[in-house]
Amino acid sequence: MSNDQLREDALEYHSSEPRGKVTVVPTKPHGTQRELSLAYSPGVAYPCEEIRDNPAEAYKYTSKGNLVAVISNGTAVLGLGDIGPLASKPVMEGKGLLFKAFADIDVFDIEVDRTDVDGFVEAVKAIAPTFGGINLEDIGAPECFEIERRLVEELDIPVMHDDQHGTAIISGAALLNGLEVVEKEIGDVSVVILGAGASAISCARHYRRLGVKPENMTMVDSKGIVTSTRMENGELNEYKSEFTRDVPEGGIREALDGADVFLGLSKGGLVSPDMINSMRERPLIFALANPDPEITPEQVASVRDDAIVATGRSDYPNQINNVLGFPYIFRGALDVRASEITEGMKMAATKALAQLAKEPVPDDVSSAYQGEQMSFGPDYLIPKPFDARVLIWEASAVAEAAVKEGVSGLTADEFDVDSYRERLESRLGLTRSIMRRVINQAKRDKKRIVFCEGEDPTIVKAASQCISEGICEPILLGQKKRIEAVKEELGLSFDCEMIDVRYDERRRGSYADELHQQRGRRGLTREDAIRQLKSTTFFAPMMVRMGDADGYLGGISHQYPDIVKPCLQVIGPDPNSHRIVGMYMMTVNGQLMFIGDATINIYPDARTLAEIAVQTAKVAKRFGVKPKVAMLSFSNFGTSAEMRTDRIEEAIEIVRDIDPDLIIDGPMQADTALVPDIQQDYPFMSFNGPANVLICPNLASANIAYKLLQRVAGAEMTGPILEGLSRPAHVLQRRDSTRDVVHMAAICSVDAQRAASQRLVD
Repeated sequence: MSNDQLREDALEYHSSEPRGKVTVVPTKPHGTQRELSLAYSPGVAYPCEEIRDNPAEAYKYTSKGNLVAVISNGTAVLGLGDIGPLASKPVMEGKGLLFKAFADIDVFDIEVDRTDVDGFVEAVKAIAPTFGGINLEDIGAPECFEIERRLVEELDIPVMHDDQHGTAIISGAALLNGLEVVEKEIGDVSVVILGAGASAISCARHYRRLGVKPENMTMVDSKGIVTSTRMENGELNEYKSEFTRDVPEGGIREALDGADVFLGLSKGGLVSPDMINSMRERPLIFALANPDPEITPEQVASVRDDAIVATGRSDYPNQINNVLGFPYIFRGALDVRASEITEGMKMAATKALAQLAKEPVPDDVSSAYQGEQMSFGPDYLIPKPFDARVLIWEASAVAEAAVKEGVSGLTADEFDVDSYRERLESRLGLTRSIMRRVINQAKRDKKRIVFCEGEDPTIVKAASQCISEGICEPILLGQKKRIEAVKEELGLSFDCEMIDVRYDERRRGSYADELHQQRGRRGLTREDAIRQLKSTTFFAPMMVRMGDADGYLGGISHQYPDIVKPCLQVIGPDPNSHRIVGMYMMTVNGQLMFIGDATINIYPDARTLAEIAVQTAKVAKRFGVKPKVAMLSFSNFGTSAEMRTDRIEEAIEIVRDIDPDLIIDGPMQADTALVPDIQQDYPFMSFNGPANVLICPNLASANIAYKLLQRVAGAEMTGPILEGLSRPAHVLQRRDSTRDVVHMAAICSVDAQRAASQRLVD
């Protein structure tokens, strides 16, 4: 895209209605006289009195605890320089957008018309009671150092100048991982920093805390190497003087000779390929000037094939982007009511990012980058900005560090990091929140889950994640060499049981005997059994039947019937269940619901329909939902004699006989089941408010409904969840992501725990 086109598109983007990038949205109802009396006079007086008597109550009764001020005077706007406070407003609004989008933090952007330290500090202090935290932005050096220092000392809320610390935190993670890849120790490497502004100073300090020795660090400004001679001549301010070295005078060329690491925080084009060629073997090149780096990856590649390169740009690997830092650091700080952002909290953020980069990359992240396969290595040192897991890993690490350091409003006894991680996950969506509880339950007693498609990359990634999170002990069926090749291609290293069913002695032995005995009277010979068990789709459920695995998952590369039919034949139905049912758990616009039966029963009669309702409600209860069951149809309660739905009405009566306590009603249209205003026309209904268990009259309608909700309404789907088999088994969908598979593995594990407990009772 040309610069002219980019300019035109950007101006249109910012000027379209509503203008700018942020707005204010009410969070409480205000449509009636009573609601207004609660929001304002006279009701508002009561929280005011509570806060007057106890200022900490402001976090309870106002938005303070989730409100950050993004404050600038526009003296050092990235790429634009000193453009003044008003011209900096689009940048500050953009920062507010990122806070909200990545960490669900509300922001007021504030542009202050003060350039002197005293005036700026007093202006910020005067408005500080409004906010839970303050993000300083685009303030020129050296004033920014003193401004931040004073505000940190004089305010009791977290304050951070992101230009100083953001790059330090994120590039620090890249430094740790890059050195691991090139097999160098941080205490041994020499680091050259080109630039001596706020970001460079902060990076240098942070790198020292990470383990770079002062005598191995060289800083270069616009006049050359920062040397002791220059300090003695009075050329350096107090901040640069901290990094002087007793070395000969010179510039970036001399500094880079024999260096291991280059960090550029200056201007584009200042470093040439021949300068890079003089560095030591396997150098790290962090060229972070924007929009043009000091040296491009292509230029580096022209002289070095052993270098690892990072830039500030999204069109190259290893983007050092501050959005990986500030939203999550403030999220963690706000949530524990930290009084400041300490060096320990910043270090916790760096190490969390470094560790997360070594985890398998979710499919949704790959999809955001045109399907690019990513794994820890030279081209993937730090997580991508669109990786939702950063919120959980980084914010929890920052919050935990704040509590440990004693700068939090919570004590160690009041803060549980696992519970906090669950709360963070809930910000990513209701499905994640619910599944986090299931995952935690699965981790309490790990079960053996067999995957029939062990060579599939999605399954391999899911197995790795299941092991790292302690969800289950995966068993992968497939050729071991192929599984190992997939692991190597994905950059994964983990150990789990792998079975090549062709050579497993149980196939011709105990498993064939059991299958023949089970299905011999249905015409299956022992040789037939041996042939069937050569297929992993039969071998896997037989492992579950024989107790060699606790649960089974399959379907990522098979048709649905190819998985379900062997489960029905080998595992068989639970004698205590009414019917085998397939259902989906869905979240739509923050509402959780279950839809059944969308996979098994094609056109159920009244008895089967009743059993589907009972089984689906039973599963909803396991997820902590009190079922409100709506039996769906094309009419509301048989609008006319010609439109009576006797089958559904009969099914409701059967349900009430099976489970008298279950809340159920119908037949009703889908909108009646979900919209309270419509329900007012039917005061006899047995429930108020949206139903959370929707039973469709046949498989076709259920299948159509869930797929429409998924594709048109953006519903998050989990399933299909099978209920009614004698042992745990679930079917994956062909386009399931790694996260979907992990979720189903957790559900299967919990089902296996429940089955084991039931067998003990029996």
